Parts: sequence; structure tokens; C-alpha cells
Amino acid sequence: IKQNITMNSNINLNSRRGQSSPQRQQGRQAAQSWRTVIFLFCAFCTGILYERALNPCLLDDFIVQTKTAKDKNNGNLRSNSLPQKQSAAAAALSSSGLQDQKMRQWDNWPAIAYEEVQHALVTKGDSFFNQARELYYQKTQQPNNDSDKQQQTLMDEFLKVYKNRPDQTNLCGIRINHALALFLAVKQINPTLVVESGVNAGVSTYIIRAASPTTKIFAIDPLAKPICGQGKRWVDPSDLTTNYWGGNFTDLLDLDWKGMIAKKEVDPASTLVFLDDHLHTYNRIAGVRKFGLRHVVVEDNYKLGEGATPFDKKSTPKQMFHGEKWKKEGDWLFDNTVAYAEFPPLVPPIMAAAFKGKRKEAGGFMVAADDNKDIVHPMLRPDLNEDDMKLYTHVADTLGYDAALVDNESYMQFMNYNQICHLELKSDEEKTTIDN
Repeated sequence: IKQNITMNSNINLNSRRGQSSPQRQQGRQAAQSWRTVIFLFCAFCTGILYERALNPCLLDDFIVQTKTAKDKNNGNLRSNSLPQKQSAAAAALSSSGLQDQKMRQWDNWPAIAYEEVQHALVTKGDSFFNQARELYYQKTQQPNNDSDKQQQTLMDEFLKVYKNRPDQTNLCGIRINHALALFLAVKQINPTLVVESGVNAGVSTYIIRAASPTTKIFAIDPLAKPICGQGKRWVDPSDLTTNYWGGNFTDLLDLDWKGMIAKKEVDPASTLVFLDDHLHTYNRIAGVRKFGLRHVVVEDNYKLGEGATPFDKKSTPKQMFHGEKWKKEGDWLFDNTVAYAEFPPLVPPIMAAAFKGKRKEAGGFMVAADDNKDIVHPMLRPDLNEDDMKLYTHVADTLGYDAALVDNESYMQFMNYNQICHLELKSDEEKTTIDN
């Protein structure tokens, strides 16, 4: 046996020695190549494990880069993991060469806001509505007060105003979410004039005046009394308010804008138009745009298929931006807008899980079963964050409502939300001519 092994070893050694020099060289090169591949693979794996230790979300999420902006929870809009269908859509965009398409996205929220038309949720530019949480909850030092306890937020100021509103129910008017939006718009724009089209019980007039004691107000309504049995209308006692209602009614588009602007009685750049009249919203935006008015807040920004009046169902910015049949109008509105943003609801629809009522057919209210793909991330997430739950319950307790939203009044206050939006329109030099 030993002799056979020795013979076989000699044969193998002689066989290797019999190889030509080029063959031996190729063998050494192949071995070196494999060693290099194995080394690089090990280095790659080591790097991944190190990165994963620093960032546990690595490789778990499909990452979409977003435009930097303020987030409602932690100060930045971040990349987010996408549901399977949205991941497929994002992959399709990438493969079709549209990977640079701008969009906004939030952690733990399914909606995507696109900076182009033909989507359920559209955004453009930089509106203060995008920073609602920060603006409402940043603390400011009060004059002559050194104690941190004397610092207050804009939310503190708003709650004092809203708690003392003239109509506590305001059945056919704005409630918490839209009052927050209007209050913030007046605070941020600091308009010299607010034109309010649709007064009803006067609660929105009250909110405007509380937000700014110095602005002029044109309060416009064809009726002398409120609808929905809301009793007496609140009338602003300030001589800075002109009431164009009842026998003195003049429609928004019939005011002498050219004359007032020529006399410098109105500064179009610092004028805010608040639309709450359930008329043809798109036509009214285009109409005031002709006079150079720059800021518009649309209270009833209904989704596709929703609306309380025939005009509500075919004229809102959200419908123009989303509906195929209004693409021409949507393109014009988008092109003539510097910024467009929908105000975030205070809390998500899931907070109404205990409410047993049904969805309103006309829309305008959120329900717990909403998929949330067409509304922006809420200001607060009490469903996920204990600190936000404390902030939410503070709001509810201060105003005397049940945070569980079991009763109808509490539900209507917090879930009445109709995608109220702010549009900053382009100046005369920037605007695009509408093609009739």
C-alpha cells in the first residue's frame, strides 16, 4: 500500500511539473482573482453590518428622497418606507426616468404629496401651512416676563380665542381644524385687508379679527341672517370692518377692485381672500387673480365626488388638481401658483374610532376608516406619541370636549376637515394667461 501511495504521489508531482509555464501562470492568476473577490465580498458584508448597527432601518425601507421641509413631528420631512403598491409605483417612476419627480412624504403616514397635477394630494412651493405644528407650538417669551412658566405658544393664544367664540356649535361654519388654519393664515400673512366671502354666523369674522386687530375686513354675504337656525350673526364692532351683506350685498368679484387699487385703498399683494361661499371656487380664484390679489384660503376644498352644492363638486383646487376632466384648469391653476398647501388636521381620523356615526355623504368629515392617502400628515399623532396625546387632551379639555370623540359634538369639532388650503398666486410679472 505504501508503495502505491508513493507511486501515485510521484505521478501527481510529475504531472504538475509537466505543465507548461503559461498554464502555471494562468492558475496563479485565477487563484489571485478568487482571493480578491472573496476579500471584497467580506469587506462589503462588514460595511453593511457596521452601517446597520448605526442605522437599524437600513435595507428595511424603500427610500424615497424628499424635498427638505419642516415635519409635524420632528422638524424634517424624511424618507419613509412605502406600502407595497407605492413601492412598485416608485420603482416604475425610476424605471421610466422620472426619479427626480418632487414629492413630500411623512413617516408612518400613507399619503404622498406630489409637486404636479393629476394626483389625489398635490403640493407646491413653501407655504406656512407646511410648518403648522412648529408655528403653533413654539414658545415665545411674553413681554416683562422672565419665567419659563410665562412663555406661551400660538396654540395657547388660539385656544383662548376659540373658547370664547360667539357660536359654540357653529353648525354651518368653521370648527377647530379650519379655525386653526384661518387664524394661522392671518397671523403669518399679516394682511392689510381680509375679504371674507361667506359670513353666515360671523364666527370666521370673529377669528380674523382676533388674529389681527389692525387689518381691514370686507365681510360679504348675500343673506342678512345666518342659515341653519344659528340665531343672530356676530358683527365686528371695529370700524375697520365693512359689511357687504343683506341690503348692502356686493359680490366679491363685483367690488371696485381697480378703483380701490388705483386710489391705494387696497394693496393687492397684502390682501387675503377667504372663500367660504360654496360658489365656483376656481372661477373666483381666477377672478381675483385678474386684479393682482395674491393670497387665497379656500375653506371647503372638497375631494373628487364630494360637495354640499353643485359648484362644490366641480370647482375646488383639490378637484382641479386631481380630476382628469379638469386637467386644463388644474394646469393653469398650478402654473399660476407660487405655493399651494393643505392645512393639516389637528389629529388623525383614527382618533374617532369610538364614534358610531356614519360618514357624511357630502364629505367634509373624517372617519376612523379613512385610508389617509389624500390628506396631509396631522399636526399631532396621539395615536403614536404619548406627548402628542397630552397635547391633544389638553386641547380637548380646555375646550370642554371628549378626547375619545364618542359624542356627536366632540366628533364634529375635531373631525370636521375639508382640506382647507392656502394658495399664494403669482404676481403680474409671473402669471400665465388663462386660455378661454
